[in-house]
Amino acid sequence: MTRDEAKARFRDRGTARTDVAGAARMRPFDKTMVEIVVRNVSTSGFMADCPEPVRIGCSVWLEVPGVGAVEAQVRWQIGGRMGGRFTDPISLEHCEWAASLASPEEPAIA
Repeated sequence: MTRDEAKARFRDRGTARTDVAGAARMRPFDKTMVEIVVRNVSTSGFMADCPEPVRIGCSVWLEVPGVGAVEAQVRWQIGGRMGGRFTDPISLEHCEWAASLASPEEPAIA
């Protein structure tokens, strides 16, 4: 696969993202709870500001308001930003982040 093909595949994730600014808690299986700010969410994953390093490939629990604790796998981390893919897709119908969008500058209180 060429670099251009890899970039195109990365961008074509198949599910629409909803921009949010939701304060949340995430717990890697091998660590204690981490406070994060989720920046976007879809049925298949999320992107967040994360102040602590997390191991790519590790499993985490993410508290999603209106949905509950959701298992995800860390797919990438660059600086203070990370992305995760949900083990099982979630419904955004009950996700409070998607229902009431917050200003990107101010995290909503979860």
